[in-house]
Amino acid sequence: MPDAAQERHRRRRGTGGRYTCAVHANASLDEIVAYLDGLLEVQKFASEVGSNGLLHRAGPGVSKIAVALNTSLTTIAGAVKAGAQLLVVHHTSWPGIDLHLHDEKLQIMGAAGLSLYGAHAALDCAPGFSTGWVLAELLGVSVDTTFLEYEGGQAGVAGSCAGTFADLIQRARELLRVEVEAHEHAKSFGRVGIVPGGGIWTSWMDEARRLGCDTYVTGEVSMYTRMFAKECGMNLLIGTHYATEAPAIRALGERLSAHAGIPCEFIAESPDVF
Repeated sequence: MPDAAQERHRRRRGTGGRYTCAVHANASLDEIVAYLDGLLEVQKFASEVGSNGLLHRAGPGVSKIAVALNTSLTTIAGAVKAGAQLLVVHHTSWPGIDLHLHDEKLQIMGAAGLSLYGAHAALDCAPGFSTGWVLAELLGVSVDTTFLEYEGGQAGVAGSCAGTFADLIQRARELLRVEVEAHEHAKSFGRVGIVPGGGIWTSWMDEARRLGCDTYVTGEVSMYTRMFAKECGMNLLIGTHYATEAPAIRALGERLSAHAGIPCEFIAESPDVF
């Protein structure tokens, strides 16, 4: 992994996910939203309803930001405990997934004065700092192209990687801090396709294969993905949905904190579960 990426990782681990700059007493929620909307180009992802942009407004000012992968009861409670007025997430609360918990979560945030901003496909497809780009940098993959059309952008990245597949597995274990699942099927190693999170579709893996990738990295798969990798002769590395996407939302929080001049805290969940 490049030295700069290693240093950023050490800084984040050393502060427990907290990163601050010169603190302003209060920042405008509307100004923060405008910055994020522009940075993430959320207008490109309008078809992904209820997933990108400001999703719940609780107040006009923000003195602290929290970021998290999911809009879980754990992260909502953590953001409130941290004293945040804005929670920025990759996975918002979707009514079709959270069911009766969706309204409960919104009620808790409303009572606590916590606004919610979602960056789902907009972050998955953000050029240079997407979930794929950030994971690639962390794992030592030099991105040279993107693939996988997704909600208005491209959610996959591909590039070269030095060393062996075993080296990549070891880096993933150390830096993602989970016990990754790995299957070695390729005769050679050196080109890696990455789709963080739920990269379960064989068609996505095949896009990476057709770009010359001998290895496919994702967060979670199905029986069919494992079978396809074996029969196509591709290496497969699975690092959990949570662990493969959390680095990007942490990095977004760091960028937002520097821009707004207010502290930001990453609210951790359980990577072995999610």
